[in-house]
Amino acid sequence: MFWRNLKSLKWRPCSIHTHFVKLIDRSANLVADKLIVLFPILIKQIKRTHRRMIRFFRFFLYLNPTTFKKLIQATVEQRLPGFAAEMAYHATLALFPAVLALLIALSSFELLQTELYQMANLLSQIVPEDVQNLIRNGIDHLSLTPSSGLLSVSFIVSLWVFSGVIGAAMTALNHIHRVEKTHVRPFWKNKLIALSLALGTLLLLILASALVLVSDLIVEGIARQSCMIETIGNCALEDLAICMIQPPVQNCLLESTLLETWQKLRWPITLGIVSTNYAFIYRYAPNYRKPGTPMMPGAILASVLWALVSNLFRLYVYYFGKFNITYGTIGAFIVLLLWLQISSLIMLLGAQLNVIVGDAMRKKNST
Repeated sequence: MFWRNLKSLKWRPCSIHTHFVKLIDRSANLVADKLIVLFPILIKQIKRTHRRMIRFFRFFLYLNPTTFKKLIQATVEQRLPGFAAEMAYHATLALFPAVLALLIALSSFELLQTELYQMANLLSQIVPEDVQNLIRNGIDHLSLTPSSGLLSVSFIVSLWVFSGVIGAAMTALNHIHRVEKTHVRPFWKNKLIALSLALGTLLLLILASALVLVSDLIVEGIARQSCMIETIGNCALEDLAICMIQPPVQNCLLESTLLETWQKLRWPITLGIVSTNYAFIYRYAPNYRKPGTPMMPGAILASVLWALVSNLFRLYVYYFGKFNITYGTIGAFIVLLLWLQISSLIMLLGAQLNVIVGDAMRKKNST
């Protein structure tokens, strides 16, 4: 009996060991099979990314006087200012419900009450003063009467109306890409894509607003906590327990450096979000686009140009544009329409530039 138990004890570890080895061997074979399958896909993806990077940087080599001359000619031929005016009209209808939804969402958090007024101050760096006053008055009203039901209604209304902006952009982009009638989408599919792009655009705008406003609170909190690192770092090893209890040093170098770095990176990241939004519209809005047509270079240039032109337009309105004297109380809406039309035209110019440079690239590759 004793020998039987001893043999069973010896046999069990051997059985477990054999099973474990087989399990490892089976797993290794499975991983090897997966790697064999995935390796060509990975190589293909790396090559595709490499080609896209080369195409991205080659794009800027085609920015010459001839390209800009073609851009001006195409802008006139394709009636892009007219499409931009249509987009501006729909954007005017959608702007206030969208801003209303955003402000109500922010006003529902007590911590962000002061951020509502910071939004109006930050808008002064981009939009004209008359438009800024309209939005600031809305902020003052919303801070007194927040409503969650109004938030839902405003968001749905802004989404539906803003899909009209995307619909006008889709028509303009079809003209830019010279889409033939054989590629026309059904109405329901067009509207579904417009609503999806409108939802994505609104979410990206909320993300950009949160990045500009709410992120300051987060970075300041992280910066204050970073002072504890500097406090502990300056402590002797035997005094480490005391340093953990005492309050951190004030105005530490790490805090000031972190805040200064974030202030420099905040707006470039926001412009990156705008560029991403433009790229999504360039990609999915037209019914058809030729393979190899650039997207991101034109989107980046359009977002940078939008920021520059918006600042120049703000300065023009401030120093030279006497719209209130000429148009009276509707002067602010005239300024708003002009700014939205300029912004829409810049987005369309980015798409047109992508098409012109893409055609030039394909022509050069074929020769």
